[in-house]
Amino acid sequence: MNVYIEPLGAAIMLVGIVVGCTVYKHTRASSAPTSRGDIVGAIGSAVAVITALVLLLGGGNKPTPEGDNPAHDTSSSMRR
Repeated sequence: MNVYIEPLGAAIMLVGIVVGCTVYKHTRASSAPTSRGDIVGAIGSAVAVITALVLLLGGGNKPTPEGDNPAHDTSSSMRR
């Protein structure tokens, strides 16, 4: 099974991953040399960037044609 990811969604995800890695490395360098970076802050910043970009760029807002609507219209089947 193949899952198609649109280029905009892949670019948004890539930017989020880069920001998360950058935050992790920055917190690792600014703390003591023997300690690890802040993984929670890195994940949180990546999620915030991905969310903001999806909201700003409209990733995932793909209108479906009328015939591809998976929801069944129950109002017409209820008529007698």
